[in-house]
Amino acid sequence: MREEIMQGIKTLLSLSSTLQDIPPRELLVGILYLSAEQRKTLRDAPDGFRRVAVETGRPVSQHLLDALMGMALIGTYAPYHETAFEVQRFALQQNWRLVTERLGDSRKHRPAWALFLKDGTAAVSIRGTDVEQSRGGDLFTDFDANAGGLPTCATGAAAHRGVLSAAQVLERELRPTLKVLAQAGYRIVLTGHSLGGAVAAVLLWLLRRSAASRNWFDTSSGRSSGLGALGIATNGARTVQPVIPPVPGAEVNSMDAVPRLSPSALGRLARELRSCAAQSGADLDEDLNHYVERLSSVWAPRVRYIPGRADWEEDDKGDADGNVVWLHRARGHLEAALVPCTAAPLRRLLLDKRMFEDHSARAIHQALRAVQARRDATVELPPWQKFSDAGEKCPCCGSRYEWMNTARSGKMRCHAMTNCRLCGLVVCVGCASSRRSIPEQGLDTGRVCDRCAWRGPPLPELGPLFGALAEARQRKGGMEWKEGGCPLLGIARVGGLVCFSLCVDGPM
Repeated sequence: MREEIMQGIKTLLSLSSTLQDIPPRELLVGILYLSAEQRKTLRDAPDGFRRVAVETGRPVSQHLLDALMGMALIGTYAPYHETAFEVQRFALQQNWRLVTERLGDSRKHRPAWALFLKDGTAAVSIRGTDVEQSRGGDLFTDFDANAGGLPTCATGAAAHRGVLSAAQVLERELRPTLKVLAQAGYRIVLTGHSLGGAVAAVLLWLLRRSAASRNWFDTSSGRSSGLGALGIATNGARTVQPVIPPVPGAEVNSMDAVPRLSPSALGRLARELRSCAAQSGADLDEDLNHYVERLSSVWAPRVRYIPGRADWEEDDKGDADGNVVWLHRARGHLEAALVPCTAAPLRRLLLDKRMFEDHSARAIHQALRAVQARRDATVELPPWQKFSDAGEKCPCCGSRYEWMNTARSGKMRCHAMTNCRLCGLVVCVGCASSRRSIPEQGLDTGRVCDRCAWRGPPLPELGPLFGALAEARQRKGGMEWKEGGCPLLGIARVGGLVCFSLCVDGPM
């Protein structure tokens, strides 16, 4: 089991009494085999998320993608630095200018923020949960999750009380400054990461409906508008129901567990873990026997197969309104779609190594760049072979896929399988240890199988090549000689081709 998954489970256990109620042995077995089942399900439907995105949403416009990428640095990364000097240093690299900030004074219901200017745009970036710099205050804001009524709202809509209280504090604090900027013609953008993204969404709603600010936030005039959040907090997609319109820039990364956290999602995960544990008894017995066998061999290293030797659901529709930018995977690449907050993949937790890593600022920015790179790619992706169609043995080495594993049950085999990004075939992870750049697909680095990694261009027709070499040998044309007349390495240039010949007898 990958360490990243276990760390993610520890975090989920600290948040859910439902998971804590599962007996330890049942929990461990469920985690072990549910992660394998989920991996197989995803690889058996490599275009599954894409189909959901097409059915429930629409592609993200290039304009919105550019805006998200342009705001990523100041929205998700820069505000986490401890000093204003460091924040300014990063901002200036992207032509933003830090005007004012309150980064060193954050506590409960009072998140840190910074104000940046660039090309007629004023951006307020609200920092997400930072336990150390807020001295624990951000945690109290995050956990104050009871519903709070929205002021000036006749429909009885409610918001996360901690987020609402923080937004009300920032509204009073920032209104005078934002009014001056709006009246000067600046476009006002409210952004933030994690908890900060949720606060930005509610703050936008408050400013648009406040009697003191609704006139200078009139979006119909085109003078100012709100962009919203780049990342979503624990309760981000469900911050306000049902009054706030979709926040144009709210984004959920591919495997990010944080915006998917909710009592219903945690309850569903607990049921899936219990069910998987109950159905995996035979697999567990088989894998325990494999561990005992491996232990009796003093943990002998695994080797590949050598030819000639003897073979060895709850109805969880939710109550959120609005859309989010969902970054989802299709055949190993990231794509972006604008989908409803209630889309099924956004309401389920997956046990993946990226489940909390994808919530980081760097991961969000890299994911947006990956989406853009795929849009700029020049070739179609190869079809991916399904895990269920892959048979028993790796097509590269002829060994069983799980030859490296100690646990070799049918379910655990999925952890030993992967798809090559070049040919799409399922191979064992041992035959896919190479990574290379695939610019035509828009990949900076991708896992490829050994056959694709070492495959060269087609050999030219050798007859004409040897004839040209013989002619060049007679002319002694373009040769480089070793002193004494006998080259150790002859180099002949024939047209645009450079040919090498090793240690010939006498001068050519």
